[in-house]
Amino acid sequence: MLLRKLKADRNAKGRITVGLVGTHHGAGVTHTGLMLSFYLGEEAGLKTAFLECNQHHDLELIERAYEWQEKGQGTFSFRNITCHKAVIPPQIPHIYGEAYESLVLDFGTDYMANQEEFLRCGIKIVVGGASEWDTPKLVQFAKETAQLKGNEAWFYFISRSNDKRAAQIGHILQRRVWAVPTAIDPVLPSNSSNRFFRNILNL
Repeated sequence: MLLRKLKADRNAKGRITVGLVGTHHGAGVTHTGLMLSFYLGEEAGLKTAFLECNQHHDLELIERAYEWQEKGQGTFSFRNITCHKAVIPPQIPHIYGEAYESLVLDFGTDYMANQEEFLRCGIKIVVGGASEWDTPKLVQFAKETAQLKGNEAWFYFISRSNDKRAAQIGHILQRRVWAVPTAIDPVLPSNSSNRFFRNILNL
């Protein structure tokens, strides 16, 4: 199903666009988004942009934590991946106008403020937590978005979890839920994370 969506998105728009939103702070949106970006850039070989479309300023910390090949005004890069810090809505069309083959947009936890841009993305990912006290937040999010056209094609990821827990949460939600492989360092793709994204994206 996702392969068909992915091909349609690339044929229609000439690129892959992925939007991620979290159900609560600390759900792992940025971590998951970086893992995906480095998969697309390093493993799939696509020129990739990671957009921090929130004001959490996590990319400031990430920029200082690693050495990067190049730094620009509000950006830093490593080979095929360019990270755009604290992107505001008027900047998004300009970034879309650059020669990226894939874009990963991190909307943080503020879904309502970013709903329109999130819905424009070809692939939509909701990230929740594995804890018992996080599950009601995921259930509430699913209820609030249940009437949106096409929401059945959204992907629900659970960070720092396992397949058993993801299946339990999926049973509660009555939809497929995926457990994102644990990765201590999101900018260093592991075999398990590569397999995870390859099996879903088929790239």
